[in-house]
Amino acid sequence: MAKLELTSDLIGKYINRVLFSDVDPVGKIVGIKGKTKVLIQPVEASENKTKMNFEPGGFSVVCTNQYKQSYDFTEVGEVFEVSLSNSSMKKRFWKLSETPRKFYDYNF
Repeated sequence: MAKLELTSDLIGKYINRVLFSDVDPVGKIVGIKGKTKVLIQPVEASENKTKMNFEPGGFSVVCTNQYKQSYDFTEVGEVFEVSLSNSSMKKRFWKLSETPRKFYDYNF
């Protein structure tokens, strides 16, 4: 993995926390502070707007449309500062993305 460089190219990118198959938004990078720190605006996802379809199967039920989940994202709360590096991203299970993401694996 290439070394993460804190440049102005990161401003506007989103950080999502990926835990196994679930994904939750963390925030949007809104600034760079020095060589190791970034400023992050927290982002939250709304409730899932899609009516999920469950059918008998597996251990109890199977969600047949889990990949059609739909969320609205809003920037909330105070901007916070965090040290950012490849190792800190890995420890927090964070991934950079162009968009905020939310996914709940109903079939896990």
